[in-house]
Amino acid sequence: MKGPALADILRVRPLLLLGVGNPLRGDDAIGHALAEALEPESGGGFRARPVGVSIEGALGWVREEAGGTVLVADAVYDEDLPEGEWELYPPERLDSVCHTAHSIPMSLLFAFWKNEVPGLGIHFLGIGIRSSEELAPLSPRLQITLESLTALCRAALGPR
Repeated sequence: MKGPALADILRVRPLLLLGVGNPLRGDDAIGHALAEALEPESGGGFRARPVGVSIEGALGWVREEAGGTVLVADAVYDEDLPEGEWELYPPERLDSVCHTAHSIPMSLLFAFWKNEVPGLGIHFLGIGIRSSEELAPLSPRLQITLESLTALCRAALGPR
């Protein structure tokens, strides 16, 4: 069920994918790494932007590039989501699963974006992690997740 739903979102045009995560904190970097991997696929109404930990500063891109749909990918600490698995989360669950170092809760940020961009659709792709060790690379389990999610996304995006 997760695959087709994500694939459907990835076929929406225009679509802005924002990858969130700290590249200096191991598995926390997964969303950022996904956007980096998909950045070369940008075009034809799709745009991938790695934003690091500064998602709060992405409003300009949301206004200019989203065209109505944003997909945010970020690491989550969710006891019900195994490490390396992923899920599309409804906005009301974000504040309980996002281990945030962001200056404001994701749900509040998304509500602000929707107020600023009427009709904006926002989807949140949470990827389960269990650690965010400082100065560590992605763990082997999350590297496998990155590779499989990148392949799934590329297949859904279609040829450029």
